[in-house]
Amino acid sequence: MNAAPRTLVVAPNWVGDCVMAEPLFRALAASGRELVALAKPGLHPLLALFPGVVDCAAKSADRRATVTAIRAAGCTEAVVVPNSFSAAWTVAAAGVPVRYGYRGDLRGPLLAPAVGRPRGRRSQVEDPRELVAAIGIAPPDSWRPRLELPEELLQRGRARLARAHLVTDGAPLVGLFPGAEWGPSKQWPWRRFAELATELRRARPDSRSAILVGPKETWLGVRVYEESGKIHPVLGPDLDLAALAGVVAHLDVAVSNDSGPMHLAAALGVPTVALFGPTDPRRTAPAGDGHAVLHRDLWCSPCFRRRCPLLHHRCLKGLAVAEVAAAAIERLPPR
Repeated sequence: MNAAPRTLVVAPNWVGDCVMAEPLFRALAASGRELVALAKPGLHPLLALFPGVVDCAAKSADRRATVTAIRAAGCTEAVVVPNSFSAAWTVAAAGVPVRYGYRGDLRGPLLAPAVGRPRGRRSQVEDPRELVAAIGIAPPDSWRPRLELPEELLQRGRARLARAHLVTDGAPLVGLFPGAEWGPSKQWPWRRFAELATELRRARPDSRSAILVGPKETWLGVRVYEESGKIHPVLGPDLDLAALAGVVAHLDVAVSNDSGPMHLAAALGVPTVALFGPTDPRRTAPAGDGHAVLHRDLWCSPCFRRRCPLLHHRCLKGLAVAEVAAAAIERLPPR
């Protein structure tokens, strides 16, 4: 009896892109493969939750160290999800014999086989469709990313919320995500998040709000906390991605910029109000039903710039607090 193929999956560098690649992991796992995820160490706790992942290998800024990690993983094939030259080069340099990936960026000779890139505009979650076909496995049962957390992780998340006095019987819980690591042009002004927290408290006094931020966004969370009356606790700076997922899974609604936590919340089945500015919701809107995507379709959108080149940032500043609050309240459980 043949052993299960051991497959290296070169994961994206961003949290949201990793979450959107979950259906690919699911399809590979369903085919009987054991998966080793190659990614930055900070992504390992998240990827360890994906179907079929038995190990994670560290992607380093030192290419030689990355090549060494790939060789140590002992994989006979690789699926290169990022479309960069360096992602294909490291796998080829490590000597993995079968290397699936999309052509482009002069990397065709580094892939075996190189797969033609998909054409047309579609949701990013379906980008691996041609890779799945080239590998010769069945597509996933759904292209909607989904995460199922172990009970122990859910209990840890609930305990963390309880320590922040956010677990009240029957009280709906809203998560506010003011950050976006990609750049400031993706961030709805932090003062609007503070105003939103106040408005939600006024409109639904039975609800509770938590401000959730990453390690690099602590000061942003503190600003929202102070501006909104110092009553909405800040969570997240000291949590890894798995622990963060354990907290997010208990939310009733998430309000987020186009960011990794937005996709994480959607994959956990949390109704999400997604605030889009310089990026394209046709590509990266939260997948699934029950979400609200708010954006202004300006002549300059989407520009995909880290800072507004016109300096007005109207694509996000044009979203009013009342509009965002209404979308969040509509998704809260009834009183």
